[in-house]
Amino acid sequence: MDERNAALEAKLAEQLRGCCFGGAIQAFAICDSTMDHAHALAREVAGEGTLVFALRQRQGRGRLGRRWESPEGGAYFSLILKPARPATEIPQLSLVAGLSAAEALHELTGLSPSIRWPNDLLLNGRKVAGILIEASVQRIADSVQNYVVVGMGINVSTDPQELPEGASSLGEALASSSTLHAKRSPPDPVALTVALCRRFDAWYDVWTATGFAPIREALHPWLHLGQIVRLTAGASET
Repeated sequence: MDERNAALEAKLAEQLRGCCFGGAIQAFAICDSTMDHAHALAREVAGEGTLVFALRQRQGRGRLGRRWESPEGGAYFSLILKPARPATEIPQLSLVAGLSAAEALHELTGLSPSIRWPNDLLLNGRKVAGILIEASVQRIADSVQNYVVVGMGINVSTDPQELPEGASSLGEALASSSTLHAKRSPPDPVALTVALCRRFDAWYDVWTATGFAPIREALHPWLHLGQIVRLTAGASET
């Protein structure tokens, strides 16, 4: 059985003070899957913004049930959301999270990742982070409640030998960078998670209040070039 890590929870709670995400936190040194934990909590009517964090996962997963390698040296977390937007717009959250992640990674490392629709972040053409969106509907008494779990896996200082082909880490990208004025160490996984949650908090509020248009505009500098991407915002597409 996975054991919660009180020290990690206290560290996250302190650094997320004042943020809407992280009001309730479960953190683990290692767990099976933060997504599975988050779904279990959501079914128990956990509040929006509940954060599940792990330094390692035994059974991490990506889109279409693919295995997500989750060795030591990464940041793996899931957030419970209860969006006040139409169900048809829920897939947009992948790009809301991608935008937040790109900005957070740039803020802490100086690197400029690109977003490969719908759920990957790349550095030097290699995957450093993945996003997973899972929506669910549950019936409680006489009411129906919807929730969404947003999962993120980021290779921070992961040993390259533990990563699949085509993947990289922030540490590897920093070590090979010739554009930074000063070499930086990869960020602490907790600090990176906090920075990303704060960015996501802000963009999620924008998306909730005004829809996808501001997100679409802010995405332009980060989108991976060389492919055709169709972004749907309500009834409009681009």
